[in-house]
Amino acid sequence: MNPYTRQIAFTIISFALLGTLAGCCTLAPAVDVPRDSNPALIAHISNQPCVSAEAGYRAVYVLAHGTLFDGDFEQLSSKLEGEEIVAPRWQHEPRRCLDRGTVAFMICRACHIRTGVNWWLTGLGRYALRELQYRRIAGAGSETGLMTGGEFVGTLLRAEDYLRRTKKQGAEPVELPQAES
Repeated sequence: MNPYTRQIAFTIISFALLGTLAGCCTLAPAVDVPRDSNPALIAHISNQPCVSAEAGYRAVYVLAHGTLFDGDFEQLSSKLEGEEIVAPRWQHEPRRCLDRGTVAFMICRACHIRTGVNWWLTGLGRYALRELQYRRIAGAGSETGLMTGGEFVGTLLRAEDYLRRTKKQGAEPVELPQAES
């Protein structure tokens, strides 16, 4: 290989590597995540180009417990780590965008979905995502792609439906007051 060709190849590989690394740490817009109501949280998430760690963690907590978590992000992370919904090795910043594999991991754990041997041995989100796709909870896509707000809300709704159908832990249906005649 001549030096000119080697330099071009090095430049192309460098840009590809930088593009890959830059995509891994994408930050969501700096907006406060609602803590006072679940509808406000879901509306916030659905309007985001990607799901931030804080918004995703809060929504998965609601999925698992049926109530909002009022503490800060560090307390929420610790709580979810203790419940093994979030892996201890994750070091997410509150504004960091979540990929599909990470979200699938959390939803599988929150919904008590047992996956195959590969997931139990490796803990990789790809196997959790495949399990959710098989159960028609998650849509198509790669585990490394960032999850949009709308996609996340749809996945949460299908996960909640799965919890109700299987009679596993989840949010109780909300009773609406009757209108007076």
